[in-house]
Amino acid sequence: MKDAKLLDIACMAKLLHKTRRTLEVDVTRRPETLPPRLNIPGSRKVLWLEADVMKWLEKCRG
Repeated sequence: MKDAKLLDIACMAKLLHKTRRTLEVDVTRRPETLPPRLNIPGSRKVLWLEADVMKWLEKCRG
């Protein structure tokens, strides 16, 4: 995963044109509506790989 870019919740909110709060709710209540996120052991921080997000967006384009 050389040069892998990580996106935090603020970056994702901007990218998806949602408020940060809406995205936080989606992460908790509707995770199936978002791209797969990273699960880093020992961390509660919500992160996504940019490459995964771009693939997910392409699939949504359908």
